[in-house]
Amino acid sequence: MAAVVALLCCAGAFTGGGIWFFRTVQGTTAPARNAATAYLDDVRAGNHPAAYGRLCEQLRSQLTEEEFARARAAEPPLSGYRVTATEVSSSTDSQSRAEVTVTAAGRQQVLTLVEEGGDWRVCGGI
Repeated sequence: MAAVVALLCCAGAFTGGGIWFFRTVQGTTAPARNAATAYLDDVRAGNHPAAYGRLCEQLRSQLTEEEFARARAAEPPLSGYRVTATEVSSSTDSQSRAEVTVTAAGRQQVLTLVEEGGDWRVCGGI
C-alpha cells in the first residue's frame, strides 16, 4: 500500500511539474507570438500604418511608413497564416529575441522579433 501511495505522489509531482513547465514556456513565448500575430493581422487587413508601428526601431529608421506601405501593397495579399513555432532567447547584449515561424500560402517564413521597452517588435522576415 505504501508503494502505491509513493507512486501516486511521484506521478502527481511529475504531472504537476510538467504542467508548470508548459505554462512557464507558454508564458515566455506568448507575448512574442501575440506580437507577431498582431503584425500579421494588420498586414492581412491592409492596415499598413498599424503594421509599421509594430516594427522595431532599427527597421523604422531604415524605411518610412510610406515606403513600407508601398512595399506591402506590391506583394500578394496575405489571406491567412498559421503560427507553427515560437522560440525566445536572450542574446549576449541582454536583448530578448524571438523567432516566430509562420506558414502562409504554402510557404514557411520566420519573423524575427526583439523586445524594445517591454514590447515585442517585428525586426526581420517581413
